[in-house]
Amino acid sequence: MNDFIKLPRLLSIIAFIIMSLVLLTAMALYFMINLTFFQDFLITQTDNLAVTTQALKDVLLPFSIIIAVPWFLNLLGILYLKRHILASAIMLIVSGLMMLYTIILPLLLVTAGTMLIIRYRHYTKNEKYQTPYQ
Repeated sequence: MNDFIKLPRLLSIIAFIIMSLVLLTAMALYFMINLTFFQDFLITQTDNLAVTTQALKDVLLPFSIIIAVPWFLNLLGILYLKRHILASAIMLIVSGLMMLYTIILPLLLVTAGTMLIIRYRHYTKNEKYQTPYQ
């Protein structure tokens, strides 16, 4: 059973690390926008600092929430991988579809979820591996 969840787990962990980096970067930018370093950079780029700072905060908070929901689903998919394989596969696929505006994350997560479903079906259909409670 552990052999066929190694690659999907690796793919989902890679996607989790990428999503964590994006989420942490967005949250750090949101909370550090009032520092003088960022304000000096914004003054050189635009004329109105207050409008730019407020617009950036208005964009970063929903973006962080949009990233946090698939991040949480991916984490649940990784944690439930040994016990509930089909539920974990569905969580990984849904998380990948929620991140469809990126390129790499849906490829990793949908591939991992599809591999789990296909391997689980093959595993349960094979008579040799069936357990008495199935």
